[in-house]
Amino acid sequence: MTNKQNTIHRRTALGSILAGITTGLAGCTSSGDGGDDRSADGAGDVIQSVDVDGLELVIELERDAIDQLNVVDPSGELFAKRAIESGVSHTTIEVGTDYPPGEYELLGINDDETVETVQVSLEPDLELTEFRLAREYPEEMYEGASDFRTESEAILSVTNRGTGPTAATALRFEGDVPFPSPESYDEAGESGIYDPENDFGSDAEAVNLHAGETVLIYSNALPFSSVNTRSKCDSVGQDGQFTVRLSTSHDINLAFDYVIHYFATAPDDCEIEIERSS
Repeated sequence: MTNKQNTIHRRTALGSILAGITTGLAGCTSSGDGGDDRSADGAGDVIQSVDVDGLELVIELERDAIDQLNVVDPSGELFAKRAIESGVSHTTIEVGTDYPPGEYELLGINDDETVETVQVSLEPDLELTEFRLAREYPEEMYEGASDFRTESEAILSVTNRGTGPTAATALRFEGDVPFPSPESYDEAGESGIYDPENDFGSDAEAVNLHAGETVLIYSNALPFSSVNTRSKCDSVGQDGQFTVRLSTSHDINLAFDYVIHYFATAPDDCEIEIERSS
């Protein structure tokens, strides 16, 4: 499942994520020709396809070919196992957002013997595809956002181009923004990310970033509050520098530098513009 508030778009075929699956048995490699076919066709004779759907592996099996499916993580430890009952041709494995990334092995077992092995990669790969001031894109703000929040918050578009899910766990603003993230946020474990599932404007513990998705993340700490803009206009001068940091459950820490321009438009008014540092 995806968060309807946060998702901009989703690839129509989640099986694409594991299009490069190979089997551990000779003669069982994918017969696909690459191209635009994003499924895992020909993954194996027994383990016929493996797709990533949200936080799960979705596995299609040859009916009555195995009685157990084991999943082994990159370190060689057993990650999960499923008993496969007679007549079953479909099962799922919960992956979550704190799994060890890397190459996994799916072992199809029958009568305590491994009859087929399939390798899959689970590895998130994040990119900040867009950073915007909410005041300039009020139509992109979450439903019910107040004028003050719209004036003060930022919107990040984050794309997971990898093969496995992860989650954004902290958003920080450092430098010459009107209101930098307080150090107390780290001490208290506050994410600084708006929680679309909470009607009271609380911080989210995490925002899931599924493989193949671009997700909107909203700041929840008023980094561009107009209340503090006037004093920054006086102290920073026309140009300043700030950094946006996004942390995840897989210790993928993204940092981006920006220039902020302050313009005094009236004795008690100050406007800002931002641009990505070259």
